[in-house]
Amino acid sequence: MQFLLLAGLLIATPVQLPAYIDPGSGSLFVQMLVAGVLGASVTLKTFWKQLKGYLSRGDSSCEK
Repeated sequence: MQFLLLAGLLIATPVQLPAYIDPGSGSLFVQMLVAGVLGASVTLKTFWKQLKGYLSRGDSSCEK
């Protein structure tokens, strides 16, 4: 119960933080977003190839 009271007080206390976002920060955010999308696509592509290879090796009826 004390934790909830403390959390409520911390959330309800207004805090003003001076912040400035320069163009370099926006560029960094875009770069991180692009890198995340490309990294996820490479990961999915690799996983898909491994899964496809695993499933195709199990089918021995096509091999002579």
